[in-house]
Amino acid sequence: MSQNEHRAQRREAPEPEEGARGVPKIVIAWILVLLVWGVGYYSWQIGKPMLGGDSRSAPEQVVANTESGGSGIDGGAIYNAQCSACHQATGQGIPGAFPPLAESEWLLADPKIAVSIVHDGLQGPIEVHGATFAGVMPPFGGNLSNAEIAAVLTHVRSEWGNDASSVDVDLVEAHEAEYGQRGPWTAEELTAEFGAP
Repeated sequence: MSQNEHRAQRREAPEPEEGARGVPKIVIAWILVLLVWGVGYYSWQIGKPMLGGDSRSAPEQVVANTESGGSGIDGGAIYNAQCSACHQATGQGIPGAFPPLAESEWLLADPKIAVSIVHDGLQGPIEVHGATFAGVMPPFGGNLSNAEIAAVLTHVRSEWGNDASSVDVDLVEAHEAEYGQRGPWTAEELTAEFGAP
């Protein structure tokens, strides 16, 4: 073999050996600095309010005029946030899907019926203005407070030409005490319990 045959092999660096080179000291020092800083920062923050990340506050509930003795909760704002997607801002509902609230016999009858529907939900067919709607209304007793349920019902019972009495929070509390979280009502159960609207 001539010297020219091994020239390519001599140009190459030797094969690396595992564990031959240690971790650079600057990397180890940087890792230790970060660990000390992280533990120190965490220890410094113990017991303090969380201010980092998404620290936006919850939106405040819009307060209505309370001079007339109302609860101070804006039922219209709750309706727009929770109900208008189905029953529409006009209270006319969606034909064939969601019943209207404007001049609804179920809404304007005994307020206990409306409280039951909103608090516990409704399922199955229900006839409003001679049209039958077969769907499910979710219960809002777990999402809204009793005062919010009373405020939104007071709002819808006096909007879109409706002229019914306001709903007092005591009525919602009495309903919750009597029926608890019973599950959705049907139109037949409401009629049997509270009478026909």
